[in-house]
Amino acid sequence: MPVSVLHVCDKFGVAGSSIHGVSRLFSWWFPRYDASRFTVSLCGLKDPEPASRLLEEQGVPVAHLRRSKFDPRILTDLVGLARARGARILHVHGYAAADFGRLAARRVGASLVLHEHFADPRMPAYQALADRLLAPLTDRAIAVSGSTRDFLVRERCVPAERVRLIWNGAPLDEFAPVPRDAALAVRRQLGIPDEALVVGSVGRLSLQKGHRYLLDAAARVLARRHDARVLLAGDGDQMEPLRRQAADLRIADRVVFAGHRADVPAVLGAIDLLCISSTYEGTPLALFEAMASAKAIVSTAVDGCREVLEDGVTAILVPPQDAPALAAALERALGDAALRRGLAERARAAAARYDIRECVRQMEALYDEVLAERCD
Repeated sequence: MPVSVLHVCDKFGVAGSSIHGVSRLFSWWFPRYDASRFTVSLCGLKDPEPASRLLEEQGVPVAHLRRSKFDPRILTDLVGLARARGARILHVHGYAAADFGRLAARRVGASLVLHEHFADPRMPAYQALADRLLAPLTDRAIAVSGSTRDFLVRERCVPAERVRLIWNGAPLDEFAPVPRDAALAVRRQLGIPDEALVVGSVGRLSLQKGHRYLLDAAARVLARRHDARVLLAGDGDQMEPLRRQAADLRIADRVVFAGHRADVPAVLGAIDLLCISSTYEGTPLALFEAMASAKAIVSTAVDGCREVLEDGVTAILVPPQDAPALAAALERALGDAALRRGLAERARAAAARYDIRECVRQMEALYDEVLAERCD
């Protein structure tokens, strides 16, 4: 009989964005689990959100507890849901899910897997206390990068021997390079000239993603390269501040705010160079998507980005929050087609290590580990 795994997540979107990376991972993971071995289901602590509705449209149903993150009734709800689903593993994402999930797992006799998606520089003080108290209830923890693994051990009190590094990834087949016609169709829809050199960013518009540094860098580049454009694909709470910044920098006519896009492979096809300007990260999905799509990448050397990418080989890396350095890297790449081609080819070759199917296979192996311990 398949093992029931209940994923529990704090939230599926972030501050005005339609969907965030963890939600996209659910949409990729769930169809790829071995259905003969695992039955997976998903629970959110809050009310329904646009992102959870998108998941349901993609065939991933979500049970909503409709609670705030400090509501003690979450524990009773999770215990009841875990028992109803016959869950033998609770796989938790987010602070509240981890706290109540660890207590619920202990109450129903299930194993607990904590999944950390980034090293949080602003982890609340109350969470440090909760983690110290609940650490013994963590059977395994998954880190998406080496820096995240260090964060779990150092800040979240998970014993090092219980932490497994499992990289994120992307569905490589879905993000294979698109035909030229599909890429040009996106450009024309967005009013971008066919012949323009396009720097693109794909992801939510939040402070973490550092788009303000990208726009500062873009102003320097666009002043010298009249054939260049900037395409920001994504939504979020920084949309209007970034629009104002582009206007203040007098580059608004050459910066395209595309909003949330479901056709990410085609959007990637429409750009010449992907820019990741984040101030901190776990391992952003746009990174793996761009690698699979054979895109040249300029990225800040933060966390998982600097672990996945090799400077000068699969990307150009720059310090975070350094607009002049970012501008220099962008201008260098835009001015050298052979450099872009080489970076793109090597990035696509490296992407083979980050197929989302391998991520799921490793999670299934981790489930086998914790289940075996229960039987010992």
